[in-house]
Amino acid sequence: MASKEKYLFYHGLPIPKTAHSAESLKYLETFQVQDDDIFCVTYPKSGTTWMQTILPLLLNGGDLTPVENIISWKRVPWLEAANFASVADKLSSPRAMVSHLPYHLMPASFYSSKAKVIYVARNTKDSLVSSFYFHQMAKFLDDPGTFDEFMDKFLAGQVFWGKWTDHVKSWRNTDLGDRILYITYEEMIQVRSLHLLDGIKNAIKNKSLVQDARVHYPPPQNTFFKSHNVIMLY
Repeated sequence: MASKEKYLFYHGLPIPKTAHSAESLKYLETFQVQDDDIFCVTYPKSGTTWMQTILPLLLNGGDLTPVENIISWKRVPWLEAANFASVADKLSSPRAMVSHLPYHLMPASFYSSKAKVIYVARNTKDSLVSSFYFHQMAKFLDDPGTFDEFMDKFLAGQVFWGKWTDHVKSWRNTDLGDRILYITYEEMIQVRSLHLLDGIKNAIKNKSLVQDARVHYPPPQNTFFKSHNVIMLY
């Protein structure tokens, strides 16, 4: 289980105390979503930071100025973060925000709004590998242990933000209609498939690529994933 020393538990989901607070989670519940708001939602380690670069470029006609001069959490802030209240009122319309929230925990005003969502999913195996290394680096998270130990925790949802499958399914089964765009991390790497601006191509050219899952998944682990039907849901 995730430790209470390092995590808040929000509706059962372990969330790092370093970047979140009980006050910030309360604030998001009553946050007033506007019709022209844009949310990029992901499960952790699925391309969120990348989208914090892409969205300002799309909203500013490819102008790199915001990306070069404004730190990511200010230009495209985290909806649930402890510092969100201090930057939310400073955002110009249309506001771009990112979140790891599952669908049912979005602000109440979101469901009656016309706000748009870009949901980015990533191959489960690659999310797991990236998360494993992130846990090794980030001292504000629980020690991951060995890769096999961490894989068991990941599949059981005993990591920050819970189960990958629960998160993806929550956003795949919505009634948002054309308000939501589903893309994958793998599609983002194939830049041509998104028909992005040249400025965006240059900005993301040297970003991290898909992890080579073969290094971490010998036959027994691959069989385990297949038996749990969690390789891909998209």
